[in-house]
Amino acid sequence: MSILRLLPARVHGMADYGSAFALIVVALVVGGSGRAVGTGVVLGAVLLVVSIFTDYPLGLVKVIPFVVHSAGDYVGAAGLIAAPFVLGFNDTDGGLTAFYVVMGVALVAVSLVTDYGDTPRGQSIAR
Repeated sequence: MSILRLLPARVHGMADYGSAFALIVVALVVGGSGRAVGTGVVLGAVLLVVSIFTDYPLGLVKVIPFVVHSAGDYVGAAGLIAAPFVLGFNDTDGGLTAFYVVMGVALVAVSLVTDYGDTPRGQSIAR
């Protein structure tokens, strides 16, 4: 699900863990409405759990195929971008709204340039 295979799986994993912690920490430090903070904490925690269970170099349990993880990246990005508007905190929590939208766009960008076949099991994926 990428258009260019430039980013190795290890680097994608580093971006995943960094993004998960950033979503959680920024939401808690910046604060705001319960929905705004909850969005960052929940989506950050989901990204952390998915990363831990992904079959890629930085995965710890390796049960989610990396190509399945890629679909989750796009769903998570859509959630980050849409959440402020769907949950109605875009007017009251502008800082977190901007942060979530930027993080969502960054997640799409990383996903579009990741080599999802860059794992031992992924080598059998047709390119």
